Amino acid sequence: MKIGLKLPTSGAMASPAFITEIAAMADGLGYDSLQVSDHVVIPATIGPRYPYSTTGVPRWQPETDYYEPIGLLGYLAGRTRNVRLGTSVLVLPYRHPVVTAKQLGSIDALSGGRLFIGIGAGWMAEEFQILGSPPYAERGAITDEYIQVFRTLWREDLPQFNGKYISFPPLGARPRPLQPSGIPILVGGNTKPAIRRAARLGDGWMPLGLAPDELITGLQYLRAQMHAAGRDLANYAISLGLNLRMTKVPTERRENEADVYTSLAGPARELMGTLRTYRDLGVTEIAFSMRGCTNEDELRETVQLCGESLVPAFAESETGL
Repeated sequence: MKIGLKLPTSGAMASPAFITEIAAMADGLGYDSLQVSDHVVIPATIGPRYPYSTTGVPRWQPETDYYEPIGLLGYLAGRTRNVRLGTSVLVLPYRHPVVTAKQLGSIDALSGGRLFIGIGAGWMAEEFQILGSPPYAERGAITDEYIQVFRTLWREDLPQFNGKYISFPPLGARPRPLQPSGIPILVGGNTKPAIRRAARLGDGWMPLGLAPDELITGLQYLRAQMHAAGRDLANYAISLGLNLRMTKVPTERRENEADVYTSLAGPARELMGTLRTYRDLGVTEIAFSMRGCTNEDELRETVQLCGESLVPAFAESETGL
């Protein structure tokens, strides 16, 4: 099982110097991936409930710095050497797919084939409106079509496409990604529509914050959907996002670390059992965010301790992409 790291690309710790420092540290410690999230703008008023918070309230505000992920991936490609680089997740309907495919293909070629993308259909209707994106109500169908556009552009010698939302004649949009089959696409989300999309179109599934019993239910549904699509889990990635705060000695859990499975806190010896449980269920990568860390020193220590203990402990059981 691989260990990845979600960089602090928004909020108080999202400074260029600190992002660069943590990326270099993770690269040197042997983390498998660095992941960045996606919002282009933060509306002052947001109607929908934020789906990945118990309160339903986002962690960021309009005054919060939030780095654009594709530009940041290009920057990180030049600042690292070995670690894979990806999104968790890129909201596909926000950007024109031909331009996005060209940007991502260029970064993959320049980085030596280190790119992957976690993708999602999006949840914030206001952001769709502000960006002039296609209709929010059709975001699922749009996402499906954009995935097909990506693969057409990345794999065919003279790609052309005729879809409901995007059409183009035979053209060249090179460089292609360095990876022969194109950039791996993992589908993010815990809902049944997201899992169905992962089963039909994804190279992997990217759930967030699921306890083992919830993950078992999701994997059962994923396997059934993949069987219906004539696919199986061979060489298929399951990249689970969890929260982490590591210490050298046992620590009291904080208010935002109430769930012992989805928010891990403490020394390595207390966390190994939980991580082995996820590995044995079929998770191929754990991607840690470190929202429980309240300052740069705590986050820095967590990255260091995880890189020294958890990364090598699970390296021998690597599977997936």
